[in-house]
Amino acid sequence: MLTARQRALCRLLPLCLFLAVMLAVLQPDRAAAQSPDETYVVQSGDTLASIAADLGIPFEVLVAANHLSDINSLDVGQVLLLPQGFGRRTVIARPGDTVQTIARRHGLSALRLAILNHTNPTARLFPGQPIRLLRATGPRPVPFGSVEVVSVPAVVVQGRAGWLEAEVERPLSLDVEWSGAPLGIRPIEIRGGEETGDMVTVWGGYVPASVALEPGVYPLIMSYEATTGVTVTRSLPVYVQGRAFPIQNINLPPDKNALVEQEISLKEDEYLSPVWSRTSTAIQWRKPFLLPLPAEAPTTSPFGVRRNYNAGQFFAFHTGQDFAAPGGTVVLAPADGIVALAEPLTVRGISVILDHGAGLFTGYWHLQEALVAAGEAVQAGDPIGLVGTTGRSTGAHLHWELRMYGIAVDPMPFLAQPLLPLLTAREEADQTGR
Repeated sequence: MLTARQRALCRLLPLCLFLAVMLAVLQPDRAAAQSPDETYVVQSGDTLASIAADLGIPFEVLVAANHLSDINSLDVGQVLLLPQGFGRRTVIARPGDTVQTIARRHGLSALRLAILNHTNPTARLFPGQPIRLLRATGPRPVPFGSVEVVSVPAVVVQGRAGWLEAEVERPLSLDVEWSGAPLGIRPIEIRGGEETGDMVTVWGGYVPASVALEPGVYPLIMSYEATTGVTVTRSLPVYVQGRAFPIQNINLPPDKNALVEQEISLKEDEYLSPVWSRTSTAIQWRKPFLLPLPAEAPTTSPFGVRRNYNAGQFFAFHTGQDFAAPGGTVVLAPADGIVALAEPLTVRGISVILDHGAGLFTGYWHLQEALVAAGEAVQAGDPIGLVGTTGRSTGAHLHWELRMYGIAVDPMPFLAQPLLPLLTAREEADQTGR
C-alpha cells in the first residue's frame, strides 16, 4: 500500500514530464529568439569587413560595439556583440536540422545558405549551431573600402571557371587568392575621367576550379593596402560543385610504354609551370574562341575524363579536348595571342602554347610540326601547326588545352561565350545605345 508521500509523488510525475517535454520543445525557439540578435560567433574565413557586410551593420558601428583595437585580428569562435536595432540575420539550428531544412523554413536557397555558412547544402547541423541567413535577393555589389566587388561567382563547377570583377576608386594593387594560389586579376577597363573626378578602374579575372579540387566551400580572399598602410582583406565564399567524369582505358604501343611513368609527366609539368603561370601579358582577346580544327573533326576524348593507361599503370585526368584529324591537318589559333612556346616535349610531343594575356593560355600537343616560333604574335585563324601523333599518343589527333593561371579548365564553353563576359556585355550595350 502506497504511503501519502508516494501518492503525492505519483500525482506530480505527469506534471514534471509535461514540463520537461515543453522545455525541450521551446528551448531551441528561446535560443533562436535571444542570442542571434545579440551576438555573432566568428567562423573560419570571416573578417570584420565581411561580417559587417553580411549582417548589414556599418563597419565602424561593429568595431565600436565590440571595443576592438585590432580590426584585422579575429579568432574562430570569438563572440561579437551586435548593436541594437539591427534585424536578425542569424538563426540557431534545432535538433535534427540540416542546411536544407533551415532554407525551407525561411524560404531561402539551400545552396546559397550553404555558401554563406562555409558548408555543403546537405550538411547536418548540431543543435545550437549559429547559421547565417541569406536574403532571397539577387546579386548586388559588395562594398570593401575603396573596392566594390561587382561580380563574384557563388558556384564554380569542377573543370570550369567563374568570373570575378571589382571596381576600384583609387590607384591600388588588388590581390586575390583562391585555393591557396594567387589569381591573375588585373585592370581591364577605366571608366569616367579625371576631369569629372569619378574615374573608376575595373579589375577582372577568372576563378578556375581544377577537376581535382574536391566539392565544398572555399574562401576567395581579396586584399589591398589601405591609405593608412594597413593591409585589409575580404573573404568571399565560393562553392565548388562536383561533376561526374567518365573513365577511359588507353593502351599505348610498346615503343611508348616508357612515357607512362609518372616521374616523366611531373618533370614536364614542372618545366611548363613557369610558362603558363605568367599574368603580365596584356589582354589580347575579347571575342569567343574559334575551333582550332574544322568543325567536322570529331571529339575522341573530352576534357576531364579519368584515363587509365595500360591497365592501371598510370591514372590521370585528361586536361584538354582531343579531336581526331588526319596527320598534316592545319591547326588554327582560336584567338589572338603571343607564342609562348614552340618545341618538342617528351610526353606532349611537338607542342605550341599561346599566351592570350592576363594568365590565359592555350596548348596544342602531339603536333607533326609547329608553324610558329616563340615570341611571334598571332591572330585568330592563323595557322600554328600541323596535326600529328608525337609524344604519348596512339594516333593522329590534336589535344587542345586551356589553362588559367596554370589550372586546366574545359575549353569548349569558350566557343560560345566571350572571354571577358561583363566587359563585353557592357560594350555591346553601349553600341546598341548609340
